[in-house]
Amino acid sequence: MIAQLPLYHRTPAFKFKSNVAAGEGGAVHFATWYIRIRDIKHTISPFDGVVKVEKLLVDDKTVRDGLGSEVIDSISAHIMWERNPTCYGSDRRWANHLYPIHLTERCLKSHRLSDHVIMHLL
Repeated sequence: MIAQLPLYHRTPAFKFKSNVAAGEGGAVHFATWYIRIRDIKHTISPFDGVVKVEKLLVDDKTVRDGLGSEVIDSISAHIMWERNPTCYGSDRRWANHLYPIHLTERCLKSHRLSDHVIMHLL
């Protein structure tokens, strides 16, 4: 279903409950769906150009009933409008991400142990 998704279309949204991420308030509920933001003829794999959207369900009504189609369509439309990322540096993956991750990765890597130390820990 995801691989055959037409351009600018989405899958149905599914409601999930995660006990793994549970905190003081109990299980975490969220809705998830996929959107194709790039034409499949311009991608390498049928799964390129598809983004997964996860929305936390934070109130009792959405936990009970899920998100309405209007909300899901609105979120999806905003994501489609933001589909053209800018590449920072040389990262072959940039076209597969809604927003470039190069700067985020560099920031995270600068605050962690070096690759050398991590390899020795393994």
